[in-house]
This record gives sequence, structure tokens and C-alpha cells, in this order.
Amino acid sequence: MAGFFQQYFIDPIRYNAGYNIVNTSVYAIIFVLMVFGVYKLLKKLGVAVDKKFIFAVIPYIAMGGILRAVEDLWESAGTNFALQKTFFSPLILVDAYNVARNLLFTSPLIYIFVFFVALAALLLALLIERKSRIEYHKSWFAIGAALNLMLLSQVRIADVFALVSVLSISAAWFFVIWLAREKNIFGLRDKVLSQENSMLLGAHMFDATTTFVAIQFFPYFEQHVVAGFFISIFGPAGIYVLKLPVILLVLYYLDKEMPEKHDAEKRNFLKIAILALGLGPGLRNFLRTVMGV
Repeated sequence: MAGFFQQYFIDPIRYNAGYNIVNTSVYAIIFVLMVFGVYKLLKKLGVAVDKKFIFAVIPYIAMGGILRAVEDLWESAGTNFALQKTFFSPLILVDAYNVARNLLFTSPLIYIFVFFVALAALLLALLIERKSRIEYHKSWFAIGAALNLMLLSQVRIADVFALVSVLSISAAWFFVIWLAREKNIFGLRDKVLSQENSMLLGAHMFDATTTFVAIQFFPYFEQHVVAGFFISIFGPAGIYVLKLPVILLVLYYLDKEMPEKHDAEKRNFLKIAILALGLGPGLRNFLRTVMGV
């Protein structure tokens, strides 16, 4: 049993070997359980999953990807670089820091770490709201944005081609999505391309574009099992072949199965989870290629 756990869970994290069918399945189950668990927690806290919540949670969705990319930068530059950039420390702390970093700042544990950061910030924001007239979503957003700015201060643009490629191809996708919605092509606006769904699809096309650019023009490889399968058949563009229909179908299903007003909060939260699966990894890929790590 220990050998099985070592082979399918520990070694892929330790050697950055990517995902396999076993850990992918387990992580997917954990993700689904966490989504419903967090939703119930929010209901107990009396937090409505409305537009204000969605606005405020975006920095924390982005944080996972940004932090993961910065960790990649630290790893490529060495532990001492990270220590110098963050705090002065006796050398005796280097090993302890390195162990903690590898445990907390590697997928998928990094997202659990970010969840607790977001939860702590939310509780603080709710306390601020109770003690003042400042609505919780404003201070919650501000805390997340401030933390992200601290992380982004580590980022250095090393590859302009990567920057321009990702942004230009993503912009082309955003235009196609806007046009499909504006002109109601194939009835997509009526069926699935609401304003919020268009933004979600755009986030996933951004994620797909970062993968496409990284594999097509740089020596990166796809770590995820299903995406890797499609890329092995269709080449780097296979990520679009996978993502575009899957995201459209999932969004269509959610809107069709949860059309009522009383379903709005649950539907919104599930869409936040979908956004997290696109925006977080997309930002990590984007920042990695731009920084050349």
C-alpha cells in the first residue's frame, strides 16, 4: 500500500512527473467533495454566492496560479533566491523552508493552502463588516488583490514572444466568443452564451492558449492525462478540441438543469469552480512561459 501511494501520489509531486490516471481520479473526487463542502460552509457563514461574492473571490482564484508560477521561478533560481526576495534568514532555516515549500506550493496541495488563505481572509472581512460599515466583499477583494500584487512583484518578463503570442491568440478567441454572442451564431447566445458564460469560456480559452503556446513554441509538455491524450492525437491544438466543446456542454447543462431562481446560488458556485479550473492553471502557464521557467 505504501509503495502504491509512493508511486502514484508522492513521486509525481516529488519529481514533477505530471499526473496519472490514479491521482487524477482521486484529485477529481476530492475537488468535487471540496466544492460541495465549501458551499455548505458558506451557507453556514451566511455568505450569499451572488455577484459581489464572485467579484471578491476572483483574486483568490488567480492566487493559486500566480503563487504556483512564482514557486516555479523560485525553484529554477534556487532556494537562496527565494529567501533573499522574501526575508532575511539564518542558513539553518533553508532546509525547513525548502521542505515546507515543496509540500505547500506544489499542485494539488497549493490549492488547499490558497483555500485556507481565502477562508482566513473571508473571516477577517466578515469581522470588519460587523465592526464597521465596510461590506465584506470589498475588504475581502482588497486583501486578495494586495497578496497577489506582492507575488506579482517577483515576476520578470523574460520572453516577449510568449507574452505577445498568448495575449494575441487569447484576444482572437475573445473576439470569436463576442462575435458568436453578438450575432447569435448557431443560436449560441440563446442556448449557452450568456454574458457570464462567455466570460467563463474566455477564461478557459485563455488557459487552452497558454498550453498551446507552451507546447507549440517552447519545450513544455502536458501533465494532465486527458489533455495529454488529445494533444497526442491532434497536436498542441488538441487542447482546443477538448476544452471548447466540453466547457460549452457543461455550461449548457448547468443552465438547463438549474434554471430556477432558487438554484442561482448553487449554479453560481459551480460556475466559480469551473472558472477556477481555467483561470488558475492558465495564469500559471502564462507566467511560466513569460518568465522563461
